Amino acid sequence: MDEIRSFEHVVLDPEYRKKKATEIQITEKEKSQIASAFHSPAVFQLLSTLRSRRFGMGYRYETGEPEKFSWSHGKTVTQEKGPLAYKSEQQPLALSETEEAMLAWAACGPNGVVLADAPVHGNISTWLCWAGRTIPAPCNDVAVDLFVVNDQGTFLYRPSSERMSPLEIESEKDYWKILKWYREDRVKISDKRIDVGWMSGPEGTRVNMMGPWQYNVNRPGSTWFIPVGDLGFEWTNVLFSAYEWWHMYLTDPETGEPAGCKEWIKPGMLEMGVSIPSYDELLVLAHGHQVGCLVSNIRLACEALGLGAWVFCGFVDELILGGIPSIAKGLGFKYMERDANKNPNKVMTSIGLPGIKEACVAPSPQFPTAKDMCDYVCNIRYRRGSIFAREDNWALRNQAPYRPDVMKQLIEHPRTHIADWVREAVQATVEYIVDKYGCAPAFTNPIQAQFTAQVHHVDVDYYRKFYSFNGGKEPYAMTPQIFGHFKSYHKGEPDPYGR
Repeated sequence: MDEIRSFEHVVLDPEYRKKKATEIQITEKEKSQIASAFHSPAVFQLLSTLRSRRFGMGYRYETGEPEKFSWSHGKTVTQEKGPLAYKSEQQPLALSETEEAMLAWAACGPNGVVLADAPVHGNISTWLCWAGRTIPAPCNDVAVDLFVVNDQGTFLYRPSSERMSPLEIESEKDYWKILKWYREDRVKISDKRIDVGWMSGPEGTRVNMMGPWQYNVNRPGSTWFIPVGDLGFEWTNVLFSAYEWWHMYLTDPETGEPAGCKEWIKPGMLEMGVSIPSYDELLVLAHGHQVGCLVSNIRLACEALGLGAWVFCGFVDELILGGIPSIAKGLGFKYMERDANKNPNKVMTSIGLPGIKEACVAPSPQFPTAKDMCDYVCNIRYRRGSIFAREDNWALRNQAPYRPDVMKQLIEHPRTHIADWVREAVQATVEYIVDKYGCAPAFTNPIQAQFTAQVHHVDVDYYRKFYSFNGGKEPYAMTPQIFGHFKSYHKGEPDPYGR
């Protein structure tokens, strides 16, 4: 788990099924806990009670008492006393490994092989990977990874892009995989929580870069799930699709002229221009939906498990990533120094977390030139072992999605291969953007971390004190899953939810 491996956007390992398919042993208790989650109420029942329960064991609100955030930035802070003043009488209780493993799997874990059911003449060549996860992604780019912050430190959860089976979790016999992925496919980034907390901001000011709502963010006992995505990967990939299949091209927002691709503007090639900032905005939206699904999955999973899920944005993501190290080191992502004269929107551009999650951005240590980046993204689907490879083809190795005879036709069909003129035009466009604006992408950060989820054990007494009972004996938002949580997942431990 602690080994830091050289980063690839799509991790291929032809020997994976031989090396990784060995079943690990899990205890009867762990198996029982996972079974309880899979036998939880149906999704419509969960949706009927779904809430963001923000107050967990060990938390506090507007007590008016000073508190030192020793686990984050070390500041002593005070939230003014108010009508919801409350200090939990419970000690913080961290999630168990099994609880975290189930939530990480629900967030973006392997669930088999995607169907890839797009027609050849409908741009099937845009696909980058056929490894299925619990969330969708544009072109299945698997570009969003999950950082996990807890009392043991900070980790990256990124299971391989290989699969053990087209359907990974078919029955109870497969529950061990959830713990295997969590134990073996995490990278430890730090022994500590990241140095971010409420009232993070410049010394001597009242600036709160985490926003006013996040008083309990990153508190001991909590697990903070932070999805971090490489938008630059899909930004580059969609250019190939836009040029070949949409027949659209990028234009310079200052001049309205083609961005380095004028010679390909002709019928049947490039026919309609879109400004670079508009394209960048499109990719932010396309990238964002998978993060939204990831966070929603965590929230639904917590509803099933009887845990509190508090999902939020409303913060400066550069603070969390590490773009403002004078205030917080955050996750430690590195940033390039951009020429102010070539950066009209004053965008902070991250090159990633070296050796762990490196950004698709040019120029950078990983991609010194526009050609390096374009070739990498284009070839990732054709290189040995990948989805359209002629040698050691991924679909044949993983026995899905297509039958061998169908796969042979796909590999040989000319429309599954990006046209040479498209590769030339895309490279010319990216070179133009790099030359004029200093890097590509230019108008948005290729690394994004704008929506997160913090999970904790709910402090029921807080809700008992302040919330209506709606004619019942307990607050209306306290579910049977919450009251039964310790019986299902912490047998033998004191039950603070006892009624």
